[in-house]
Amino acid sequence: MRKSTDRTRTARLSRNTRLSRRGLALAGAGAALATLVSGTPASAIGNGGCTNIQQGLGLLCARWDGQSHTYFDTIQGSFTSTLGVGNPRIHVRILDAQNREMFSRDRSWGGNRRDETARFDVTVLMPRSASRVCASLYEGGGLVDTACVPVYF
Repeated sequence: MRKSTDRTRTARLSRNTRLSRRGLALAGAGAALATLVSGTPASAIGNGGCTNIQQGLGLLCARWDGQSHTYFDTIQGSFTSTLGVGNPRIHVRILDAQNREMFSRDRSWGGNRRDETARFDVTVLMPRSASRVCASLYEGGGLVDTACVPVYF
């Protein structure tokens, strides 16, 4: 009689172990699905920084967020100016340690602008580790200034 009780107990423990493992697998799959559905990465990090322009009457900023040195979600350049910037263009780029451009985007506006932001989704994996993200502001074709921020994880 004792052997059949031990066998039943062992079968019950084995079944509980299988259910626990299955539950953990489903929980992991659910977390991954929640990350995909929400569109926000589980461990994203970002950095941003600004520099003064127009003798301190304006500000040019660069910002990034991503998953690693080679996988970015977005890059951004923005400016604010009390004087305004005529026909502005923002050029945002990702650079490696040798200052080689790996990804870039531009956005321009017409007229005199006081506050603009150019935000871009990064749709490619970088071929090398990124070192910094820079945003350059141009006024009527001439360079006003450049702001850069380091990439770190």
